Amino acid sequence: MADTVITPEVQKDEITFANQSLMPVLITGEYVNDDVLYHSMIFRTAGKSRLTYCVNNLSDQDVVVTLYGSDSATGEVGDAGVFLIPALLTAAAANKGYQTTDDGFLYYIIRCKSAVAGDDKIVSIYAHLMPL
Repeated sequence: MADTVITPEVQKDEITFANQSLMPVLITGEYVNDDVLYHSMIFRTAGKSRLTYCVNNLSDQDVVVTLYGSDSATGEVGDAGVFLIPALLTAAAANKGYQTTDDGFLYYIIRCKSAVAGDDKIVSIYAHLMPL
């Protein structure tokens, strides 16, 4: 079964010019934690290979967050061009957490899941793409 998609909101222009590759980019997304499905947000790295990803978990359930690198904007976990990045994060119930990586890919996938359905509260995801 395919993941439930989290639509990312890019906070800067999608086009990356040379001078923009030196500027940080913030990408955000959110979902309601009311199920046990995977929720995935895929976004392009805009030429940056340093990522800090954060989760603000307002729900009453822990959220396990895994990070993948992809060679395609339409990549899905399990595809040949999608790779697990060993930077596991668990955002405890009603808590925040973050993790970092400098593993460079064309796209990142942030994938979230709770073991038990939550209380219909928002889980917010922040991806800070930074130049090296």
